Amino acid sequence: MNIKLLHLYYNIMNLYGDYGNIIVLKKHLEDQGANVTIDKKSIYDEFSVNEYDFIYIGSGTENSLDRVLKDLLSKKEELSKYIDDKKVILATGNAFEMFGKKIDEDEALGIFDFEVKRDKDRTTSDVIYESELFKRPVVGFVNKGTKIYHNMNPFFKVKFGIGENENNDYEGVKYKNFYGTHVSGPVLARNPEFLQKIVLEICKTKKANFKLKKVEYENEEEGYELVLEELQKR
Repeated sequence: MNIKLLHLYYNIMNLYGDYGNIIVLKKHLEDQGANVTIDKKSIYDEFSVNEYDFIYIGSGTENSLDRVLKDLLSKKEELSKYIDDKKVILATGNAFEMFGKKIDEDEALGIFDFEVKRDKDRTTSDVIYESELFKRPVVGFVNKGTKIYHNMNPFFKVKFGIGENENNDYEGVKYKNFYGTHVSGPVLARNPEFLQKIVLEICKTKKANFKLKKVEYENEEEGYELVLEELQKR
């Protein structure tokens, strides 16, 4: 099974060690027997999203995000079809904000209906989030300077920490196999169940009845349990 991963805007959307998501994902896919290649593309590079089985975009500064959005607008229709075809995209940090309707008054990709409002001040917090997709909560860190409104496809329910706006109830976007969250750190490396979900969905795009082979990752599990235990004390 040959799998191609795309790390998009790897050089300017890569805060908080986001490249770790690609590294750990590649390892887990290989442990499932896949032959994995990683392509790195950035502004002005020519490519088609349809070449890839998975696309990842990490977090960046506001200036970097604005530059990237201008470049990515040319791929709007391709990305919309890619998502509708249930192919897998992970966008972390502020990267998923580009997939909404607007960032302040500027046009975004418009694939989803949510709107992003930028704040003067940044908000940071350790977080514990819950999702119906996972038996255990997702843990991590959020550092953002935005609020999100009119989100019809929330990913997480906030158990501890900050959410998408002042109501503090929900966070992120989940639609088909699009996964967007402000959680960084990197989120897949810190959350084994989330990582396994992404691995499974990528493999199922190649083989619909694919079943995960059981592999033990003791260090990942111990790291996750330690973080969760510490956060639950707060």
